[in-house]
Amino acid sequence: MENVFMIAAGGTGGHFYPGFALGKELASRGRDVVFIIKRGSPNAKLLEDNELLYQEIDFVSMPRGKNPFKWLDFIWKLILSILEMRRFIESYKPAVCIGMGGYISFPLIFTAHFMGVKTAVHDSNSKIGLANKVCSKFTDMFLLGLPVDKKIKNSYLVGTPIREEFRLKASVEEQNYWTFVTDFSINVLIFGGSGGARALSIAAAKTAKDMLGKTKRLHFLHITGTRDYEEIKNIYGDTEHVELIPYAEDIHALMKAAHIVISRAGASSLAEIYSMAKPAIVVPFPYASDDHQYCNAKIFADKGCIKLIKEGPNLAEDLDHALRELLASPKTLKEMSANFGNLVLPSPLKAAGRIADMAEALAGARLNNF
Repeated sequence: MENVFMIAAGGTGGHFYPGFALGKELASRGRDVVFIIKRGSPNAKLLEDNELLYQEIDFVSMPRGKNPFKWLDFIWKLILSILEMRRFIESYKPAVCIGMGGYISFPLIFTAHFMGVKTAVHDSNSKIGLANKVCSKFTDMFLLGLPVDKKIKNSYLVGTPIREEFRLKASVEEQNYWTFVTDFSINVLIFGGSGGARALSIAAAKTAKDMLGKTKRLHFLHITGTRDYEEIKNIYGDTEHVELIPYAEDIHALMKAAHIVISRAGASSLAEIYSMAKPAIVVPFPYASDDHQYCNAKIFADKGCIKLIKEGPNLAEDLDHALRELLASPKTLKEMSANFGNLVLPSPLKAAGRIADMAEALAGARLNNF
């Protein structure tokens, strides 16, 4: 069959949302799409709302320590996941299986390879993750969101897919999403990714609270992550000109209204910022594997699109200094937006279409045009 495409996407929003964008693109072309997600994933509701099929597996990431019980749990769930994947592949008979990175991809790519099904793997980061390094041994095509420093067999730079909503002009509802926005305000959006970012959130909240004690021309919308919502709320107290929310499915609406973004440096977050050419202050997560968030951000910082800050004990002061610099120079903000045009990177808005083209070609084993 050449009409069924299976997509493994999950673990974090950085893996799920690019896969979701790809799935929507394939579905719009009349393809049948089946997602593989982690059992109990909150992303299931979004797939249901968009009438996209999915199957769940109970799998966990490979332990980094020596705890024997964690290793036994991992091995047992790996075996069960591969058996489940074999059953799914036999049932749906996909033309191509696509892994969007993270540990959820491995059972699909590994099983599909040994069942003779064509496979593709996508990695959004400039440093390839462990699961994808292993998957690269079993895939027909490796797709890159950002340039990497090591040659990978059968690799293509395609960009990181983002949702169609980032392409569309802001609706009246989206323009009014920030309930306190005025024509004379500067809107600052703070977010740390789908799971939040505690250290960044605490530092940004302290910075915002301090700045709002001295000026009322700023407005902050802070996405805290569900886990850290109450702690960050306590830091702000009764500070005005702040809207605090634990999670936002419609990040595109918030980003359209923002003049400045403060965020981590996950590849999907950077792709979204890139698509809207938003001046940003970016703080990479310092414990990301291979320091990949810093490597991601440096690509953009080297072109003058973002301000890159390393997380340290004085993060709040560093954020304060960087934000004041931007606020003092409207010219710099305009230049940062313009500098996105100097990036020699595929457009995130075209990435889903590009990957869909290649997946369809792979289904017919026609990769000579790529």
